This record gives sequence, structure tokens and C-alpha cells, in this order.
Amino acid sequence: MKKFVFILLSSAGLSCGMVAAANAAAVMPDFGDVPIGWVTDRYDPASFANVGIFQGRNDVLGIGIDDADGLTSRSGGFQSTFYNTQGRQHAISGGAGSVLSADLYIPVEWEDSANGHVRSDMWGVMTDGSSVSDYPIIGFTNYGGAPRLRVWDGDIIDGWVDLLTPVAYNNWMAFSIEYTGTSYVYSVNDALVYTDATINGSTGFSATIMQAYNFCGDTSISGAVCVDYTAHWSNTQGVPEPMTMGLLGAGLAGIGLTRRRKA
Repeated sequence: MKKFVFILLSSAGLSCGMVAAANAAAVMPDFGDVPIGWVTDRYDPASFANVGIFQGRNDVLGIGIDDADGLTSRSGGFQSTFYNTQGRQHAISGGAGSVLSADLYIPVEWEDSANGHVRSDMWGVMTDGSSVSDYPIIGFTNYGGAPRLRVWDGDIIDGWVDLLTPVAYNNWMAFSIEYTGTSYVYSVNDALVYTDATINGSTGFSATIMQAYNFCGDTSISGAVCVDYTAHWSNTQGVPEPMTMGLLGAGLAGIGLTRRRKA
């Protein structure tokens, strides 16, 4: 079993993680179509919707967590920590060279856990051709220590691996999971951060899960601070500023004028 952790030497940037490696195939469904094709996984969050434009991005997915869906507020069959993980799943397909990617907006309020505990993750659901074989996961949490990015590696003790990548607050951070055929390669803002070479016979992606965690009403979670919050995820490029649009239009007009003069 081989594990590799990579330390980022530069601070996190603003890159849009939707542009994966040149030869990689993107498999994340378009958030512009939410909620079409997305089905409840474990427990439905208070909201799972295309919220439109948010922080310079179009067609942003908002996953809303509410105290009303906390552990003690749910019906008897759902009063366990398993159903604190709340989100939806979408079927996908992709073998070696496929990349699952999305950007999470991390507000500065999440830096201080006294404002409330939050967690949101992007999951890959892997198949070995006949059944679910693995769950590569990457995301953010401010519970149980300093706010941090982390990945899930089910072959190590406790499973979670905290990344050394600095958290860039009030910014989008780009997450990706590439299935190479022999490993899961995790990147943040296009920089390699972790490689998991134990894939449990996986042959490709079969689904993705986008979720957030509800810390409300669960006394078994030591020191949890309940808060209503929304995790915002994007898989679109940024919305051009008005001035940029104007310059683009002027540039295109100039090209057209040049072509007419040459005609």
C-alpha cells in the first residue's frame, strides 16, 4: 500500500479547477441542470439547488443545511449520525483518465468555528464493474481542529488525511479527483496534493455525491456548534466583468473591421 502526500509551497490561488489535465475527461454533471438527475443520498439537505450567480460564477450549486434537519429534529428512523451527512447523488461514468472536479467557495466566516461548524465534500463513487468499490472524497471542514482541506483514504487509520494546503478565504478553491486506472490523484487549484494508490479493484466512476454535514442536535459530536449555512459549489468559468465584456466586444469589432478592409 503506497501513499504519497505533496506539500504546497505557495499559497492557494484563484484558479478555476474545471480545467483538468489536457487529456483528462471531465465527468462532473453540469450544475446548471440541478436538480435534474440528482437523487437523495442518505438524507436530503434543506436545499439542493442552482442558486444562479454567486461570487462571480454562473449556475452555482447551493447545498443548504438547516437546524430543522438536525439529528433530534428528524423522524425516528433517521436519528443517527449517518444521516447528518446530507446531499444528493448523480450517476456518472468514466474509466482511466476521468476527472471529477468542482470549486468550493470558502467564506471567511468559516475560519472561526465559533461561528458554527461546517463541512462540505465532493465524493466519487467507484465501481469494480459489479458493485461499489471505493469512495474517494475531498473537501473542507472546521470541526475537530483548525479549518482545513482534507481527503478520504479508507485504507489508513481514521480515514481522513488533513492537507497542508493553505485555505484561501473569500475565494473559490478548485478540487479534483483523477482516476488514473491505478490510483486516485487529488489536486487543489491544479496542484497535486495527495495520491492514493490503493483502489480496491476499482475500474471507474459510477456516481458522484455532493454533500454537506449537519452538526445540529447531535450531542455525540463533542463541542459541535450548530449553524444554518449553505455550501456553494461551481463547475463553470467566472462571469466576465462588464468592463471585460466591453473590451471583448471592442476587440471583436476591431477584428471584423480589419477583415472588411482586407476584403
